[in-house]
Parts: sequence; C-alpha cells; structure tokens
Amino acid sequence: MQTLVVINGMLTVLLLAAFGVAYSMMLRLRRLFQEIAPVGALTNARGPQPGDVCPAQPFATLDGQAMVLAGGSRPRLLLFVSATCPISRKVIPIARNFCAKEQLELVLAGDDNPVAQAHFAQQTGTPPALFVNDPALGRALEVDKLPAAFLLDQQGVLIARGLVNNREHLESLLNAWESGFDTVQAYINHNRATKRV
Repeated sequence: MQTLVVINGMLTVLLLAAFGVAYSMMLRLRRLFQEIAPVGALTNARGPQPGDVCPAQPFATLDGQAMVLAGGSRPRLLLFVSATCPISRKVIPIARNFCAKEQLELVLAGDDNPVAQAHFAQQTGTPPALFVNDPALGRALEVDKLPAAFLLDQQGVLIARGLVNNREHLESLLNAWESGFDTVQAYINHNRATKRV
C-alpha cells in the first residue's frame, strides 16, 4: 500500500514537471513567432524603385498591338513569367485569383519567341492583349529573375516590386503600398526601431 502511495506521488511530480516544461515551451514558441517577421516579396536594389515612374513608351503585346503601362482604369500587376519556369506556371493562377479579389489588372510579360509565348498564353488562358512580349520592357525594369512582379498605379508609378512565388508574396506588395513603406521588410524594421526607443 505504501509503495502505491510513493509511486502515485512520483507520477504526480513527473506529470507536474511535464506540464511545466510544456508550458515553458509554449511561451518560447509564442515569443519566437512574434520575433519572426513575415516574408515578403524579395526586392532588388537595381532598377526602378517604388515611387519611380515606369517607362512611358508602348510595349508590344502578343496580339500585335502596343500597351502603355500608365493609364489603366485600375492598378496593374505586371508579372514577368516564362514558359520554361515551373514557378511561373504555378504562380499565374494564384496571381489571377489574387488580382480578381483585389481589383487589380493582371498583365503577364516576357521576352521569348512570339510563337512560344502565344502557345504559353493559350496554355495559361491569358488573352494575347494582356501578354506583353517585348525584351525592351524587361531591360527597362531590369528584371533578372522570375517570376518578378511590379505593382503599378493608374499613372504608371511603381508602388511595389519583388520576386514572387506564392500568394503571401503578392499580398506583401499590397501591404507595402497600404503601409506607406517600400517593402514589408522596411515596415518591420521601422516598427522594431520604434519599439526600442
């Protein structure tokens, strides 16, 4: 009988210790998640930066017409993609859904062979009028990695830019715009600096 009491006492102490360890881990995890910043679209220091006006010249689309970056009825998401990039294929439907929800106009861009681009546009269900296939655009915006996104207002002013491969990256472009900072990272750094003061 006395042995059972001792064993029950030891089990109770062990259970309380396990509860204390679990509670301590929960507090540390909570603090860790508060410290980890959300990952936004990776930005590049080269090329036009938020606040710059994009090139004013018209760029060739797959339907043989020309598109000017400024003057749309809604803000425009310009997404550089390639038929040979698997991430581009994955992000196009995500971007299409995102733009529909956020009231943005989606325009795809690239600089491949026109026949290959027309086939790619058909595969992705993109109207040729909304697919810019002009190497001058990529050079003007200094695109070096794909998929690269540029969020423009109706006047052609660059709001935000960055490499995107998921919905969170696309949302970070809007978050940067709404917060008044160039990038989500700049917003987080500002908040950390103000907390220290």
